[in-house]
Amino acid sequence: MVGATPEISDTALLRQVRLSPDPIVTATEIADRTGYSRQAVNYRFQNLVAGGYLDKREVGARATVYWLTDAGERAMLDG
Repeated sequence: MVGATPEISDTALLRQVRLSPDPIVTATEIADRTGYSRQAVNYRFQNLVAGGYLDKREVGARATVYWLTDAGERAMLDG
């Protein structure tokens, strides 16, 4: 399908967070790397936060940063 973004697994998203040169990432950074929209990455990140694989903190009025939890590290390595 033209214009469709291929499916990316939760493990692959966690791996993108881990591969970042910084200990924290934004949804925009991961969207740029994966071809997903920022909104799609935000949605997926919210599910990963709810599952305990990522943690987050709001910084400033509009920015949120994410990082891997211990469970996220284990899931990424096991995946």
